[in-house]
Amino acid sequence: MNNRKYQLFCLLAAGMLQIAGCETRPAAQPDQVPQIQAEKSNQGKASAENRGTGREYIFQDSDKTLLTEENLSNIDSRMLELARNEIFARHGLVFKRPDLKDYFAGKRWYTPDEDYNGSLSDTESRNIKLIQKHEKLMSANQLEKLWDVDDHVLGYPQGDESIRLPAANVDLNGDGTVEHIQMTLTQHYEVTDEWSLSVNDSKLKIELSDSYSTSYFKIVDSNINDPYFEIALEDSNESAQFTTDYYYYNGHDLIHMGTLDGLTANAQSLDGHGTVTTSRQAIDLQCWFYLETFKLDGEHMWKESPADFYPMEPPTPWVAKVRFPIYTTSGQDDILKWVEPGDSVYFQGGDTEGKGKIKTEDGTTGWIQVKDGHLSGTDTDIYDCFEGLLLYG
Repeated sequence: MNNRKYQLFCLLAAGMLQIAGCETRPAAQPDQVPQIQAEKSNQGKASAENRGTGREYIFQDSDKTLLTEENLSNIDSRMLELARNEIFARHGLVFKRPDLKDYFAGKRWYTPDEDYNGSLSDTESRNIKLIQKHEKLMSANQLEKLWDVDDHVLGYPQGDESIRLPAANVDLNGDGTVEHIQMTLTQHYEVTDEWSLSVNDSKLKIELSDSYSTSYFKIVDSNINDPYFEIALEDSNESAQFTTDYYYYNGHDLIHMGTLDGLTANAQSLDGHGTVTTSRQAIDLQCWFYLETFKLDGEHMWKESPADFYPMEPPTPWVAKVRFPIYTTSGQDDILKWVEPGDSVYFQGGDTEGKGKIKTEDGTTGWIQVKDGHLSGTDTDIYDCFEGLLLYG
């Protein structure tokens, strides 16, 4: 591991140690805002006209069968919230929140009942309490910033080991049959560990970093309007950068959906409607992180949806060490003005392909470009053109 990689590893480790655990909130009730904060998407919502496009239940028998830790410990906060509310929905609870109202309107079995008074059976009440327990645990462990100078360097304030299990019993493909999922360590190596991930009789060999890998997995619902739950494995690579591998089970085999940068197996990154936002590293102008979007395609695989511009948040202050031009438009030679040595500028982001936007002290905003490692308009290596570059990768 080179010095830069080692510095990032130490930085991330220190950041995770410094962040204190969040205060838990009161137990959630039906139809309340979930404890984990996640933006709601309007795309792909169910309605009474398209009932049956997704799975019918999170837990099909939660009205008459007691849930267990193996059912709940590995599923994400959005699934927990829907599992809790579907117990009330069976009785016809009329939901006020638009997202819950639309979600349950898409279920064949749901019939709103204005007269339902909130009564529950003993089994249902006990299941609600167990779900609420796990919602509290999840709400205390949301993604947080690890570094003030880059909002997109994210990590968990505490490890998930205390709330996850190496085995789970969940219906992964919506056919009504509960699958048994198991993670087993099969071989320990100096740098990586070899694991066996199994769903019923289907098994995969998986290598994970021995510095970060654990015996648990996460079960998420990338799209609440399709029948699948996904298995997600979060890991750290040799550059101390995080990754998430996704798998879905088609009833016979485990299918790899893709490896995404960042820790994304959570309701903050997954919108629940087939889109995930990841934190990725760019090294074109400085070492910086940006947010990239992936969407599920027709084969249930993650496909990148690139943008033309990615903002640096917050903008990085630089001081020019050489004279260089900034351009009016990206990739063009229309010089807007010249920046002199000693001038302060702010790096505002780029396209991750060598073109970046900066803002000068007088408020002028323009573009710079790196070609063959040199800042355009100069014969100087980009890393020798500015003071204040972030070089932690």
